[in-house]
Amino acid sequence: NLNNSNNVTIEGISFTKTRSNAIIINGGENNLIAGCNFRLIGDLVIDMKEGKNNGVMSCDISDISLGGINLFAGDRKTLIPSGSFVKNCHIYDFSKWLSTGQLAIRIGGVGNTLANNLIHNAPFEAIYIMGNDHILEYNEIYNVCNETGDAGATHTGRNYTWRGNIYRYNYFHHLKGPGLHGVTAIYLDDFSSGYQVYGN
Repeated sequence: NLNNSNNVTIEGISFTKTRSNAIIINGGENNLIAGCNFRLIGDLVIDMKEGKNNGVMSCDISDISLGGINLFAGDRKTLIPSGSFVKNCHIYDFSKWLSTGQLAIRIGGVGNTLANNLIHNAPFEAIYIMGNDHILEYNEIYNVCNETGDAGATHTGRNYTWRGNIYRYNYFHHLKGPGLHGVTAIYLDDFSSGYQVYGN
């Protein structure tokens, strides 16, 4: 647990066989998780709340009971961005205990970036977006939503005020949901407004 810590780097460590989270970052600035390996984690792997310029980079996450990474940072009242990120991570074989509602990455708040990540092999969705001014770019997502319908590789919706988010230059392939309505690459669900989607 990093609570209101600054300038801490966790690098090159393998985390395995936990009953709960591997890492929690609560507040603070300029903290980085880099080059780590996470396997057989019994809960959400990395939970990042609040703070600025915190990030996960070049980590491998696999064989996970629930979800991979939650990133909720940035002030929605003032639209001040967090600048936090998840980049160049490989996330696969997640949501193995609960087959719905568990994501590779769930992002919320303001002004965070998901870039250059490879996500695949899951019964449910890869990414869910909440909040404002996030950027999703250069990610590759495939073979997700394998046990669900009316779903998306990336999903957002149910809030008029989540605006300013950008999906650009992502690569989606091999998506085929078995349920009603199948699966889409980018699912802008009810009330989604003010999004930019190009170059995918």
